[in-house]
Amino acid sequence: MKLFTRYFRINLLATLLIFLLASIAFYFLLWYVMIRQVDEDLKIEQREIESYISKYQRPPEPITVKDQRISYEPTEHREKIQHFNTIQSPDEKEREDFRQISFTLPVGHQWFLFKVSKSLESTQDMNRSIIFISLLTIILILIVSLLINRWLLRRLWKPFYNTISGVKKFRLGEKNIPEFAETKIDEFNLLNHTLDQFIQGADKEYTLLKEFTENASHELQTPLAIIRTKLDTLIQDEHLSETQSNAAQTAYEAIRKLAKLNQSLLLLSKIENRQFSETNSFDFKKLIEEKMTAWQEIWQGKNLIVTSSLYTTIIRMNTHLADILLNNLFSNATRHTAESGTIHLELQDNRLVISNTAGAGPLDPGKLFKRFSKGGQSTDQYGLGLSIVRQIAEVSGNPVTYHFERLRHIFTISFSLHSPE
Repeated sequence: MKLFTRYFRINLLATLLIFLLASIAFYFLLWYVMIRQVDEDLKIEQREIESYISKYQRPPEPITVKDQRISYEPTEHREKIQHFNTIQSPDEKEREDFRQISFTLPVGHQWFLFKVSKSLESTQDMNRSIIFISLLTIILILIVSLLINRWLLRRLWKPFYNTISGVKKFRLGEKNIPEFAETKIDEFNLLNHTLDQFIQGADKEYTLLKEFTENASHELQTPLAIIRTKLDTLIQDEHLSETQSNAAQTAYEAIRKLAKLNQSLLLLSKIENRQFSETNSFDFKKLIEEKMTAWQEIWQGKNLIVTSSLYTTIIRMNTHLADILLNNLFSNATRHTAESGTIHLELQDNRLVISNTAGAGPLDPGKLFKRFSKGGQSTDQYGLGLSIVRQIAEVSGNPVTYHFERLRHIFTISFSLHSPE
């Protein structure tokens, strides 16, 4: 969930809750004030009745009108009382509420209980009107506030999303360092300044590391070639003893592996640095058939049965990387297939699936594509072949996966419909 969406939801819920509680409180407060006002009016009626009795020494005539009613009756109470309550109209046809005051007064030698009631219909109507207007005003304020906040927040967060967009487009070694514009928000300026320093430093260190790796790999090739030549000459010397010849042969194999390792590391460095950026569309089926022909002799040497189900599949990719990809996948399948085992290749639905019979159980998926992680028992395995496969798949936008099923290793490469950025 985006920060803006989360804030918007929290703000909306909090605002609704506050307005709801405020509306309820306002309703009861308003009702209380209006009832007090009606009570004051009833007290005025009481004083008028008292004035009338004091002047004429008799109670006024009972009155029954729509909005007000005055009645009285003799009572045994001999003291003054005053009481307010809310009653319903005795008329069943008009179900409305009345506010009533009850009090006692002496008239000559007789005490009377007077009841004066006023209709609350107009008060209730006024209360409803005020509440309706208030709620409507609150809703309008809420809508306008939310719209303004939404527009304002989007505008305030725009520099942040511009920064994120620039960072997402940044690629190490491609000299496309983003430029962050100055904003009116101090926090965003601090973020941009920090990111700019970080990117500048990372790009500089990456360039130095890239140059070091390339230079070291290139510089190692010459002395390694010289050592191999010298050892080759030494091995052919007839005057060497058997012990010396074996030692020279061991050193020669170690140098050969070291040279292969150096080439693999140099290739990985070039792939990571995206030096194979040129891509073109071609039929992957034809490339697979060419590689199968080249590997046929090796497979026959191990008595491997290789089957295929290939359909025309046009992909967009660097052809050199595609060639390396197939070589490493074929090498991996051949190495992990026991003699007289089977290898099956399937190309359809924009997927390449290479499966082979397992000689020693499943490989560890957690270490399979990591560098220098041995996936089997072969001493010739240096853990770079599948690492190169994964790196090629990543830069080409074609993910590679592995799973073990029915005693077979299965590698799947899914080709995207569009070339990666």
